Amino acid sequence: MHTIYKGFLLVQVVFGLMIFDHRIPVAHAEQMIQEHTIKFRRPHVRTFEDMEATETALREAGRMPATTRIVFRPTINKAAYKAAKSAARTNADISQPIEESSSVLLKPPTLKGLNIDGVNEIEAGGFRPPDTHGAVGLDHFIEITNSNIDVYKKSDGTRVKSISLASFFGYTKQPLFDPRCVYDSADDRWIVSAEAFQESSTIQRQFVAVSKTSDPLGSYNVYSGDVNFKNNDDFWDFPQLGVDSKAIIITANIFGPKFYRETRMVVADKARLYNGLSARIKLFTGLDGTLAPPIVLDDNNKTFLVAAISSGIIRKYTLTYPGGIPTLSSSNITVPAYSVPPNAKQPGTPETLDTSDLRFVNASTQVGNSLWQVHTINVNGLPKPKFYEFNTSTNTIIQSGIISSSATSNDWNASITANADNDVFVTWSSTDPNAGVHAQVRFSGRLHTDPLNTISSGSALFTSSTFYNPSSDTPERWGDYSAVTVDPKDPLRAWVVNEKINTSKVWGSRIGEIGF
Repeated sequence: MHTIYKGFLLVQVVFGLMIFDHRIPVAHAEQMIQEHTIKFRRPHVRTFEDMEATETALREAGRMPATTRIVFRPTINKAAYKAAKSAARTNADISQPIEESSSVLLKPPTLKGLNIDGVNEIEAGGFRPPDTHGAVGLDHFIEITNSNIDVYKKSDGTRVKSISLASFFGYTKQPLFDPRCVYDSADDRWIVSAEAFQESSTIQRQFVAVSKTSDPLGSYNVYSGDVNFKNNDDFWDFPQLGVDSKAIIITANIFGPKFYRETRMVVADKARLYNGLSARIKLFTGLDGTLAPPIVLDDNNKTFLVAAISSGIIRKYTLTYPGGIPTLSSSNITVPAYSVPPNAKQPGTPETLDTSDLRFVNASTQVGNSLWQVHTINVNGLPKPKFYEFNTSTNTIIQSGIISSSATSNDWNASITANADNDVFVTWSSTDPNAGVHAQVRFSGRLHTDPLNTISSGSALFTSSTFYNPSSDTPERWGDYSAVTVDPKDPLRAWVVNEKINTSKVWGSRIGEIGF
């Protein structure tokens, strides 16, 4: 393991009004981890009454955010990425076995409760793709999409609130997108995040809202800040949201006008944010993308983040808090070789669906020395999710395996979670043109007593009735997001939210309760 700290730049950030002490630019080199200190001032407090008043005023004034198509930004050169995707079906990676026969030994989760429609494209304001995400709390489920937030009762699936992100955060200068939601079960708080498009070449804002209680319909402390701290036309993209016993963690890929630049991470003192106080946080730069933070289920004094940086290597970052101050180091985990997945085919159309690059698309789950993650790779010329349980103390793989609906299916954009006993739940998207199967919301999982290295083909929460072809673009974005979260009232149950197709031109979403 090695730790690299080069230079210290103090950046004074006043949320709402941004003031920078901008000194020597940081040169980017491999593993040149940079630390910057940032100060958040007190947030503004918003209630749902405030949000609804804003929503009404925006609609009456005709100022709702314009419909936006959000492009995918790979962290490799666009031409190289396009070539890799084109070659993926002919350059099949056959080194990743699919353990079909072992699935009969497993005890996958089944549908246990609600299986309902979530928000759709029309209700959410016309953004594409939806980037479906969400979390389950004590009595409610929050679904968050581009660009809406919807709250449902767990008891019967009633949607009790639906409001735009513009009204939720109280921001209307630019459209908000790339949303995430986490329920911090250790402190019974909701954390909601989203970014805005650039206001200018020097200003782009990231928003974080934390609930004052476990009630998602109560008040929120809303923080926002300019994340373009270098004032050089940086574009903050694909932020991911994690939480440990001490901090809220946000990572994001940084792009210039043409190319990927680096990945950055914000570490914010969650106790101060939960109490609506100003807080000093750390901003780390010069990191590898796309970097997935964890949801940490215990009081581990180390927090682990991972990025799939190249074939056969997973970069692991270790976040510690000596003296209460976040510090960061990095190391490598060696894994079997992997390659970029092909895009997913659909029955009845040549239009394909985007399976993204090799990134981990959602937060990891960390419990003890185990870190659970999943990403989509090339298996036999098809996109397939591969899951890992990493041993964070030895930088080795405890177990891993391919998740597949069938030998001929396209499976991609999976998310994974685990409870404190390392029982696992997973959701992903799937099509099977050979069988005439349109896009499915699938789910599966494994008990900690199941045979190692396997997760069964699982079940379909929903199967779309047609293909998706809303434009002349190919591949068509299929979100890079999906979410599955463990129920804080029952660790053997979890809630899934993922994308489906309502019509060939309109996306929908599906929410379901699963369990063992």
